[in-house]
Amino acid sequence: MEFVKLENGLKVIFNQVDELDILACTVFLPGGSSVEPGSKAGITVLSLKTAFKKSLKRGSLEFAKIQEQFGTPFVSDVSNDYSFIKFQIVPDGLKEYMELLHEVIEEPGFTEESFSVEKETLLAAIRSRKENPFSLAYEKLMALTYSGTPYEKLPYGNESTVKQLTLEDVRSWFKEVVLPQKTLFSFCGKLKSQEKILDLLGELRTKEEKQSFPFIEKIEDTEELEVKRKGSSQVFIMVCVNAPSIFQEEFIDYKLFNTLLGEGIGSLLFQELREKRGFAYSTGSFFPSRKSTGRLFFYIGTSPEKEEEVKKALLELKELLPEFVTEENVRRAKQFFRGNFELDHETRMKKAWYAGVWEVLGKGTSFDKEILDLVENTSVSRLKEVAERVASEPYHMVVVKDG
Repeated sequence: MEFVKLENGLKVIFNQVDELDILACTVFLPGGSSVEPGSKAGITVLSLKTAFKKSLKRGSLEFAKIQEQFGTPFVSDVSNDYSFIKFQIVPDGLKEYMELLHEVIEEPGFTEESFSVEKETLLAAIRSRKENPFSLAYEKLMALTYSGTPYEKLPYGNESTVKQLTLEDVRSWFKEVVLPQKTLFSFCGKLKSQEKILDLLGELRTKEEKQSFPFIEKIEDTEELEVKRKGSSQVFIMVCVNAPSIFQEEFIDYKLFNTLLGEGIGSLLFQELREKRGFAYSTGSFFPSRKSTGRLFFYIGTSPEKEEEVKKALLELKELLPEFVTEENVRRAKQFFRGNFELDHETRMKKAWYAGVWEVLGKGTSFDKEILDLVENTSVSRLKEVAERVASEPYHMVVVKDG
């Protein structure tokens, strides 16, 4: 893997993989939804999805013809800490794709028609999330646990903020946030000419980065929120507890503990609440990687008549977590973590993704190569310390139910 920083402030990662004539690229833009004004939440994702369909030089049909010939469409999305655009091509289409990318960045094809289509699509997606108990619980829990912080703003916004956005809003915002210095291009696949890529990227004009500042927001008191969703056939409970940012020493400990807690059929949540007691339609946990204060989430979906019993069992399991951190459970978690990691790194697109995401988050390009060793060296005693913290600390909870 080779890392290059250009004079215009862009960063480039090259990961040569020669087996097939495929080149994957992910473009990481620093900032994400955390730099958006609160009243315009969702503006970044709407700007990117509108812009990366055509330019002022070429309409959407010509764009589509070139992409059909050489690769895939540009796919864009936004997280709290960064945004990204990804695509795959055959190496012979590199010049054409770089031209398309250059045109979008310099002369994006914002029109009222394309903007209206993307806005309605985004609003439909926001509404559909309310029909999914997992998505609704997560949305409400993020608003509760990160209230007053940059992470309170969901990357896709909400109906009230997105409805107010205008074509001029997204056009202006695109100019502010697209291609700042420290934008990272991560390539993986058959690279015929790295020099050509560097020359093409070196011609792009960059702007000053829109800064996001790390923050600390700990859960100090337990809070529970009940959310009514008419017609809900199940009760969905989601809980979150304090967890580290990617820069804290115990970050990897929490990654492995999350696997032990709720990943796979051998996890504690699955075995204790579903297999042994038959409580769960679905259950699991997840621990997103964040530049600022993190959270460890765990959840369970159950039938309405079991709500109180399941809630009690879930919180009792939380209190008893240190007892489950055994040599056998830690070994299973390490094996499961390694298997998932290796499976998730098989494609060129995922290789390009993981090589770049740790760099844009601030951990550096080499971190992905270190993770498995760090996990393997995590001791039972360190995981027991994590379990003791999770067991004793306050939590935030959202319960989605019929009403």
